Amino acid sequence: MIQKGEEPVTPKTSKTFSGFREDQLKLVRVPETFFIQLLPLIESLSQLRLLLYLFWYFEQQEGEIRYIFFKNLAADPTLLEMTGGKKGLREALQGLIDLGAVLSAQPENEEEVHYFINSPQGREAVKAIRNSQWQRNIQSRIPVQMPGELPNIFELYEQNIGVITPMMAEILKEDENTYPREWIEEAIRIAITRNVRKWKYVQAILDRWQTEGRGNEQNRRDDSQDPDSYRESWLRKK
Repeated sequence: MIQKGEEPVTPKTSKTFSGFREDQLKLVRVPETFFIQLLPLIESLSQLRLLLYLFWYFEQQEGEIRYIFFKNLAADPTLLEMTGGKKGLREALQGLIDLGAVLSAQPENEEEVHYFINSPQGREAVKAIRNSQWQRNIQSRIPVQMPGELPNIFELYEQNIGVITPMMAEILKEDENTYPREWIEEAIRIAITRNVRKWKYVQAILDRWQTEGRGNEQNRRDDSQDPDSYRESWLRKK
């Protein structure tokens, strides 16, 4: 309880977002109506997370009519963690149905309830199911799961290079802001493959990619040379 005169304390989280990167800007469509009409009605964080997850999930599926089963949702450990387990997930899903954001229907002779976004296509699908006109979608369904939490650059360094000193931490921060994450991960893999556990070696690879282009064929020849030759090249450059 906050006493009179005391300032409220905002809880701090140990996790922070490092920002969107140019190499990770695949877009997911969200209807404008979501922001104008639906978002003000959502009171549960789990409902909001689940609905955004559904937009993301359906964006990756094929076919005009897209739906999902509860077992597909429950198979994603990241989603379960975000919504509080299967019980929380069921409650969030039912809450979205109650709001009218999600539609549900179970076709005859099928065991699973089908869940749809309340879109024109979703409404037509539910209507077809209720009128016994549903034709089972025989298109292959793409299994989709959210990736687990990825290690940051400090964790990658400690797992593959060694102990982080204060000076090294500053260098890592600068490199993280300079190079795309996938470049850093690949450069570390190359260094480990060559048994060269030195960050300057990783930096040399990253610097060459930035200068000449990561997909440049000359880069591939340079990256395939033996570690000693490569080490000499970046030592001369440094």
